[in-house]
Amino acid sequence: MKKIFEGTGVALVTPFKHNVIDFESIGVLIDKCLREGASAIVALATTGEGTTIAKEERTQIIKYCLAKIDKKAKLIVGTGNNDFKTCYSLTEEARSLGADGALVVTPYYNKTSQRGIIKYYEQLSKIGLPIIMYNVPARTGLNIELDTIKKIIESNPNVYGIKESTCDINRIIKLHQICKDKIAIYSGEDDLNLIFYMLGASGAISVTANARCQDVQHVFELAKAQKYKLALEKQTFLSPINKILFCETNPVPIKYMLKEMGLIKSDNVRMPLVKLSPTSKRKVRDLIKAL
Repeated sequence: MKKIFEGTGVALVTPFKHNVIDFESIGVLIDKCLREGASAIVALATTGEGTTIAKEERTQIIKYCLAKIDKKAKLIVGTGNNDFKTCYSLTEEARSLGADGALVVTPYYNKTSQRGIIKYYEQLSKIGLPIIMYNVPARTGLNIELDTIKKIIESNPNVYGIKESTCDINRIIKLHQICKDKIAIYSGEDDLNLIFYMLGASGAISVTANARCQDVQHVFELAKAQKYKLALEKQTFLSPINKILFCETNPVPIKYMLKEMGLIKSDNVRMPLVKLSPTSKRKVRDLIKAL
């Protein structure tokens, strides 16, 4: 089976200080996640507010992450865009800078067809960088049909996996049947990580791992060892954290939590996102105290 990593991939936030990239906080987060067992750092994707990051900033972030990780884990860069030319350019840059792979969301807003999705990944595959497809219909308004995934896998040697952000258990089962022994499946739903693992997933690309990487990784290790009762206990412990981190649009809650934990200096997000509401802030603070 082709895979870029196994276990926990951290969907890394991009900390800002006065709307400027806070590299010191990025370094603190990466060091913490590596100590706690992260297999991959996924930068500049949804949680990293990748579509709001200027080209020069992207280059700096990729270079910084590569140096900080220092081959202790894989670096995967979010390069998806609804403009194919932009997506191609960003993916090409990630390859040239030395990233281990690209996380490429399906093109959004344009409302392409399934044939369009196939061509989209087919053209990107020619760059030569391992690609993880990203299916998140709640954000893109576009679902990759199972037959489309099968065709992409069969015709694109540089497609190494799929991040699946849906809650349809039947789909996940069928996805495993299609991808089994071919490419990796990664959970994109933190509250369903254990279910994904039990249905054959190779890991997760996790928002929660920014704050609790050790626990997220522990669920994976217990599931891999078939210690399902213990894995369920750990997943249950994480459940209220997973829920609170999606009380408003990701990455708004996780940034506030990380700031309250002292891991980043500011919970700033870039427009059109705005900071967490006072009600949700109280919920996050109460959860941190309870933990």
